[in-house]
Amino acid sequence: MIDNNQSFTEIERENAALRRRVAELEGAQAKLEALCSVSTAFIAFFDRNGVVLEMFPTLVIPAEMARHARGRHLTSVVREDYIARCAEVIRESLAKQTVLSIEYPVTFRDRQLWIQAACKPFTEDSVLWVGRDVTAQRHLASAQAELRDFQALVDSAPDGVCMASEEGAIFYANQAFRAMTGHGDGTLGMRLSDLYVEEQDPLSGIVQRCFERGSWQGTLGLDQRDGGTLPCQVSMVALAGEAGRPPALATIARDLTPLREAELERLALQEQVIQAQQATLRELSTPLVPLAEGVVAMPLIGTLDSARAQQAMEKLLDGIVQHQFHTAILDVTGVRDVDAESADALLRIARAARLLGAKLVLTGIGPDTAQTLVDLDVDLESITTHSTLQSGIAHALAPRPARRAARAQRRASS
Repeated sequence: MIDNNQSFTEIERENAALRRRVAELEGAQAKLEALCSVSTAFIAFFDRNGVVLEMFPTLVIPAEMARHARGRHLTSVVREDYIARCAEVIRESLAKQTVLSIEYPVTFRDRQLWIQAACKPFTEDSVLWVGRDVTAQRHLASAQAELRDFQALVDSAPDGVCMASEEGAIFYANQAFRAMTGHGDGTLGMRLSDLYVEEQDPLSGIVQRCFERGSWQGTLGLDQRDGGTLPCQVSMVALAGEAGRPPALATIARDLTPLREAELERLALQEQVIQAQQATLRELSTPLVPLAEGVVAMPLIGTLDSARAQQAMEKLLDGIVQHQFHTAILDVTGVRDVDAESADALLRIARAARLLGAKLVLTGIGPDTAQTLVDLDVDLESITTHSTLQSGIAHALAPRPARRAARAQRRASS
């Protein structure tokens, strides 16, 4: 009887100890669940194959989702190209009995998130997996990297870039702009109106229109420290105040000096080309064609104005002097609209040639040209005329007695 009572007492003590242990475990479970319920992490146990053994409800994982997650594989949420990496982390963590970390993308509520997870061995075949959303941090890091790249680009840009407050006070200027002003670091704190000058339109009006329309482009002068003024192509962009920041104005200034110098060089070169072309055309339009010893022909084509007549006279007289021509054939078959000016030019050429001892033969006299010369009462007594170049050449190359006979015959017939 005593033994039975002792056994019953021992059983009671064991049961009491078990109840205390259960209460302790339940308390620990409650504490764990309470801690998890206010956590923003993803907390779960995985077996070595990546299957969920247990998932805890948290601020980001609803209780219903946690219950349905048991028995699911990580392939159900992890992006396909990261599944093998996550599985390898679980196996390596169990094999080395060490904590490993990994970042991986998951699809959660139609959104792609980036999770940074710590994998810690829990038993021989399971791991504790604690992950937290680092999507915002990754976006912030990416934005900061882009900002650094952009700032490096702006700092090294050849154009001058500055930013000013709505009142025009400069609070940022890249190296190019500081060099363009000549003030260096002293550019900061100066006002746009201290640097940009515009005679036609005050800068304040330009800035106002920029804020009204969003942007402005035009040419402004940039006052330099040494007293010079740099012509610049300026683009202004109004920046709206966001996240509590006041509005600002960004300006980009490009030095127009190299472009203007290049334009002047281009115009000078163009003028040289035009002059060379005109000289070539003059050479081609008043050619001297030697026909025989002492005989030369000059065919004229186009309009015979005073400039063209002067050019023809100079070239013909130079040829007469240089080559000792005694006969010059001036062919006007291709000359259009022989008027009083053209007729006077022909007479001046004939007189000038005669003064140098050469005789002028005028060929290509057609009916219209003859009628014009008659109407203008032009005296051609001192000039030998022929209707065609061929007859004029034959006359010039004929022996002198034959030419005298031909002249006599023409006088008798007239």
